[in-house]
Amino acid sequence: MELSTILSSAVTAGLVAAIVALFTSERKILIENVTQQRQHWREKIRELSLQIQASYQNQDQEALRRHYIEMQLYLNPNDEDDNDILNTIWKMIETKKVENLDIVLGEKLALRLRYDWAEAKKEARYISYLRPKEYRVSYNQFKLKRKANNLPESIFSK
Repeated sequence: MELSTILSSAVTAGLVAAIVALFTSERKILIENVTQQRQHWREKIRELSLQIQASYQNQDQEALRRHYIEMQLYLNPNDEDDNDILNTIWKMIETKKVENLDIVLGEKLALRLRYDWAEAKKEARYISYLRPKEYRVSYNQFKLKRKANNLPESIFSK
């Protein structure tokens, strides 16, 4: 074997090893940072939802308005289900405490958090781009499923 063949093979192997090491370290940093930020986001949403529920129970419209604005900053304005969550909070501001809007909001946020958790788990897996995107259940689908299980109608907002 010639020296040039051996050297070119060693250089090629070194380049491949460097590219793989770079890819692996970049992915590890991305996963750590993104999963930490997602966890922080989920915790903030949970805290905020409890504050919204307390403000709704106390009929504190001013606090509900502040919470609405804060929730706007955490949710995606281009997402239909996220806008539905915001619309529910807005209904809480506009209506007296006659409907179970706090329960409805809790269910909508639980669906949102469940979806985000599934996405975070998928991203943390190796070669996550080969896995199908997580399916997000809308509140209407959830409500229909609950109705099919003969749960009381009074739980749901009209």
